[in-house]
Amino acid sequence: MNAKVIAVWGANGSGKTTTAVNLAFSLSQRNFTVGLISSNIYYGEMQMLCGCNVPDDRGIYHALMGGETKNMLVQAGKTSVFVLSVPDKFDAMQLTTVSAKSVKDMLDDANMRFDYLVIDGNTDLNNPISSIGMTEADKLLVVHRPSVKDCLWHDSMRNVFDLLNLSYKTAHILNAHDKSCDLSAYKSSIGLTFDFELGYVENANIYANTGQAIVFHDLKQEREYISGMKALTSSVILGGGQ
Repeated sequence: MNAKVIAVWGANGSGKTTTAVNLAFSLSQRNFTVGLISSNIYYGEMQMLCGCNVPDDRGIYHALMGGETKNMLVQAGKTSVFVLSVPDKFDAMQLTTVSAKSVKDMLDDANMRFDYLVIDGNTDLNNPISSIGMTEADKLLVVHRPSVKDCLWHDSMRNVFDLLNLSYKTAHILNAHDKSCDLSAYKSSIGLTFDFELGYVENANIYANTGQAIVFHDLKQEREYISGMKALTSSVILGGGQ
């Protein structure tokens, strides 16, 4: 089995991690097995959003040290989503250097175990899990939440897209517009054409804090979000560029 690798990236606060989690569960709803990999090497954020726990004897550091992911991932409930993150009770003082080779070995191993790998990227360009994940990915999804900060972040990252040759495989997602920013002014300023739109969900933080994916809910706002996520998921499966 050779997984299709999807990297999700964006500024802090863009909703990229929430997007990665919901994409993973959306793919699992279509009977695919999904490895969901966090690039957060400081604390275990991903499992909180997925409603599962990562014990001390499992997780991403063990996978990096051993070069394989077998028995290091944790199943998210009864779904076909498997999470690779740092343990729940990780002590950041135990941080160790993560080499590019160890990341590549880990991703190569995970690649053989799943239909899809979804990698939650990091704003730190020196994060090897994120940077290698983006360059190795078949598809890069960049999540934007309308704000002045997002425009500044995108301007700062323009040369990164060129240097790493990412533009050809990138889709831009407009996420969670809550009307706190003028949308017309934002679109004019950022100068992007958005390929997908995910609606604003008022209860998103409640779902995150209780380990529930948005795609499992059926309220009005959630339906708008789910509609956009279904379109995104179909594009990922079909291999559509944009």
